Amino acid sequence: MIAAPRIQSDWPVQYWPDQAISASGLKNLGNTCYMNAPLQCLSATVPFARFFLENRWQRAVNTVNPLGTHGQLAGAFAKMVQEMWQAQYTYLSPVNFRRSVCQYARQFAGADQHDAQEFISFLLDGLHEDLNRILRKPPNDDPTPEREAELERLPQQIAGEQEWQRYQMRDDSIVVDYFQGQFRNRLQCLTCGKTSTTYNSFMYLSLPIPSGRGINKVTLQQCLDAFVKEEIMEKEDAWMCPNCKVLRKATKRLSISRLPPVLLIHLKRFSFKGPFVDKLETLVDFPLKDLDLTNYMPPPLPPGADKGLVSPGPVRLDDPRSQIPPYRYDLYSVTNHFGSLSSGHCKSCVPPSKDQGTDASV
Repeated sequence: MIAAPRIQSDWPVQYWPDQAISASGLKNLGNTCYMNAPLQCLSATVPFARFFLENRWQRAVNTVNPLGTHGQLAGAFAKMVQEMWQAQYTYLSPVNFRRSVCQYARQFAGADQHDAQEFISFLLDGLHEDLNRILRKPPNDDPTPEREAELERLPQQIAGEQEWQRYQMRDDSIVVDYFQGQFRNRLQCLTCGKTSTTYNSFMYLSLPIPSGRGINKVTLQQCLDAFVKEEIMEKEDAWMCPNCKVLRKATKRLSISRLPPVLLIHLKRFSFKGPFVDKLETLVDFPLKDLDLTNYMPPPLPPGADKGLVSPGPVRLDDPRSQIPPYRYDLYSVTNHFGSLSSGHCKSCVPPSKDQGTDASV
């Protein structure tokens, strides 16, 4: 694939030292806690916030991307973060920011409650499109049969890196730098053994919560294990095997093939029982320090094993995008929802610094 014209980036992707952050609260404008809580968490993502605090975003706006807002959303977010970091007031009223959001997402215009995960997904997608470095995207062609066969033969580490580089030919921004990773999805026919493997980007890990009678507390690792657990596809979910040419019983396994510097985890608390939806109140216990995801990632290949099949990516040990184990994360912010599906309140927990405060539960 030929490299597409792009906006050059001068903002290094980096870890951040422990430091004080914005202390200004945000006024609830009538059920806007779903917006305020994620804003506090993004403001606490220091190098991401500094990109907007220092107005670097202005040189990164993609004015020709039809999927963006020509910088309007990025500008509104930058102004909001700058006001929060000035910390002149105990709390701020995000009226102007919300007005900008509602110009492009009418679903947030009323006084209804919304899901915080829904809002942060919209916001990060919008910021990505405003700041997408790709000025002219190449055609989004479906993989050829030859390419599909190649993905089955290649080691996961090589296939995943190739697909990631293909993805960045169309989508590349500071949002991709910090928040996006990659899934590997493999289907296998239980009759003929045929496999089909795809690689897709993700903005957050949406983890199921194991539930059942007598289960009122689980660990985050149990949620991760449930996410990567092999599924059986049969009956109405049977797979149309391209080799057998008929619906077949198959296995489906999701795995992680690339992890981002900043990992967003969404806990799926919706429980579906026929036409009814309920909220799972199961407590999820998770570490504040050293969440180790190394065992959920494929091991690195020996030097030279890629045989030149991938272009070199970030190789600096201090570059958070480098896929070099161990893959460990510290918790620095949480958005909680207290209440039921019909009523409740969202609240963020963002300690003043990464080494202060332990009030974090999901």
